[in-house]
Amino acid sequence: MMRNRVLVIALVAGLGLAWAADAGKTAYDTYCAACHQVTGEGVKGVFTPLAGEVYEYIEKGEKGRKFLIHVVLFGLQGKITAMGVTYDGFMPPLAQINDAEIAAILNYTLTAWGNAEHLPKDFKPYTAEEVAKERGLKLTPQQVYQEWKALVEAKE
Repeated sequence: MMRNRVLVIALVAGLGLAWAADAGKTAYDTYCAACHQVTGEGVKGVFTPLAGEVYEYIEKGEKGRKFLIHVVLFGLQGKITAMGVTYDGFMPPLAQINDAEIAAILNYTLTAWGNAEHLPKDFKPYTAEEVAKERGLKLTPQQVYQEWKALVEAKE
């Protein structure tokens, strides 16, 4: 009897993880894929790639983690470099997306396209509560750009 309960709990937990991944993919496809592409590869010189790139901000610690929330919430405007290519565009703020969807998008992009294998072993998925805490900052896209500059110029 106990073995059956453990099996049911494991199955439900697995379904929960699958549902969360599906929710992230659905939100990504709705709000992000038009620019960053379904493959996460972006459009060279126009829209930055997320595949093979976005996990690098997690490696920068708490500031990098918050930066990713800020990019989605508040947008980004300024000249940046991703995977050796310069981009001088504008990512619009997506503050109309609810906190749970933003967390799901971030978790999806960090685990899709081979990115997950680069995450630290102690990586904790984003939560809606974490996004909600940052929402009140009301940053401009230019302020988020300054955050990006500070992150990439910081000594490792």
